[in-house]
Amino acid sequence: MAGSSSSGGDLRTPQFNGSNYDFWALKMETILIAYDLWDVVELGVRPQQIPEEEEGSGDEESEAEQTPVEAPTISREDKIKNAKALSLIQGAIADELFPRIRNEKTAKGAWEILRREFRGDKKA
Repeated sequence: MAGSSSSGGDLRTPQFNGSNYDFWALKMETILIAYDLWDVVELGVRPQQIPEEEEGSGDEESEAEQTPVEAPTISREDKIKNAKALSLIQGAIADELFPRIRNEKTAKGAWEILRREFRGDKKA
């Protein structure tokens, strides 16, 4: 069906080579919004809140029954959204720039690295 938004291959990321960052960033933001991925770039991925059970009275029995609190986890959906957004960002930069973000595991982190280095006029 023509005009279907579910095809997914309609939007092409602009290639960033180190110049015109603001122009590239605006185009990328629009694409990430279209794919419902901008929130993981703008806000990052957030660990899920684990409800705390604060029923202990401080006696030995309740202390012995306490289990270690698990580290907050990131939802599967947020992990997937982060990976998709990071993939789009990685694929939209020139090979010469890729080493700057190669160790970054979050889309927000990669975006911030590029923004700090290339946004507007470079200031020493």
